[in-house]
Amino acid sequence: MELFFWLFLAFVLLLGPMILAHEIGHFLAARRAGVRILEFGFGFPPRLLTLWQERGTLSVEGVPMKLPGRVRLHPALRPGGWVRVLTRPGTDGSPEVVWVQPISGPEEAPPTEASPLHVEQTREGTLWRGRLTSLEPGTVYSLNWLPLGGFVRMLGEEDPSDPRSLAAQPKRWRFTVLVAGAVANILVAFLLFVLTYTTGVPTRSLVLIQEVVPGTPAEEAGLLPGDVVVEVNGMRLEEGTADLRAAVYDSPLQPLTLTVLRGGQTLQLIATPALTNGHGFLGVVMQPWPDPTSLKRYPLHEAALKAGISVGGIVFSVFQIPRMASRGEISGEELRPAGLPGILSFLALALKRSVDTGIPAFAFQMAAIISLAIGFTNLLPLPALDGGRVLFVLLEAVRGRRLRPETEMKIHMAGMAILVLLSLFLIVQDILNPFIPWSWLK
Repeated sequence: MELFFWLFLAFVLLLGPMILAHEIGHFLAARRAGVRILEFGFGFPPRLLTLWQERGTLSVEGVPMKLPGRVRLHPALRPGGWVRVLTRPGTDGSPEVVWVQPISGPEEAPPTEASPLHVEQTREGTLWRGRLTSLEPGTVYSLNWLPLGGFVRMLGEEDPSDPRSLAAQPKRWRFTVLVAGAVANILVAFLLFVLTYTTGVPTRSLVLIQEVVPGTPAEEAGLLPGDVVVEVNGMRLEEGTADLRAAVYDSPLQPLTLTVLRGGQTLQLIATPALTNGHGFLGVVMQPWPDPTSLKRYPLHEAALKAGISVGGIVFSVFQIPRMASRGEISGEELRPAGLPGILSFLALALKRSVDTGIPAFAFQMAAIISLAIGFTNLLPLPALDGGRVLFVLLEAVRGRRLRPETEMKIHMAGMAILVLLSLFLIVQDILNPFIPWSWLK
């Protein structure tokens, strides 16, 4: 249960907000471009509830009317169809819709085409009958059951028939909307690195004992998994595993006094490394552990500078991957892409380490790296991804004309199917061959 607890916590606190930030980037850019946004969802469907709906507009025979978000719209409403609309004066005196209904039969339609708009004053308000010439419902903000970040549903991502659709916008705006999600992830990564440096990064490292090999000097000395070695022979560790390994290596058959933290207590243990192949051997599996007394906190301006350097360094490293792979400087295992379980394992381990040590920098730093990974992954020139759609915009700019919307839609649907299959494969691979042993989260 502890494993699933940390994975769930990493999902909700770290990965979910990064996905949400990506969608907010698309949302803000689409708003600026004048694209009609049908829905902004917190989490993924099915829908739990509608949080609110923005005020929209409609017009009957060219007469504009305000459309409050509380008004329910019939799914059959379409511009060009006959409607009945009841309005009352709004705060500024303009007509505000109370309800709107499609006219179902010809007997309800206005009698002549010469005067298509019929207006009647009733006790409930003003009743309008005529053709619906425009309909702009406000954006729905929904809360959904699956806490997986969020989504933006825009009108016509491939269909340019509606002037408010994404596909109908100029190339520069389509490009801007498509890359805005990745830009948001880069900005979030920068802010997370700023938090990393302002909250403090450790400058010294201790040693965490992960495993104790049975029948070795470590077991005889009383070392246990979870112990944190702070000092060796009264000397505080600076480089963590490197310091302890050197002390053990150089001291075969010589007792070492280890100062150990265990469950809030400080213990002194005597360990005598065995002689193996001419050097000392203790018998532990260990990893670096931050020294909470060595935190260095940076002022905001220095933290911002270091954050920019960190983001730039990671971006530079990404572009170096093909060259390093061709030279054999990176192994195939290191090039292996991570699926959702792999990403969550990295975030969960960093979050657990932050909680265990009281140093939030670990969670912030790993979240920043994953945020950059989300941004760059979405910019890959693959169908169904943002980068694939950007590629079609660039091809349109070069060719001087766009692909048929039906063709582009089919390509993206095929790409989505392939990506789903790839994601399922990566999920299975991450579970069977995890990047990080699942036991580390227990």
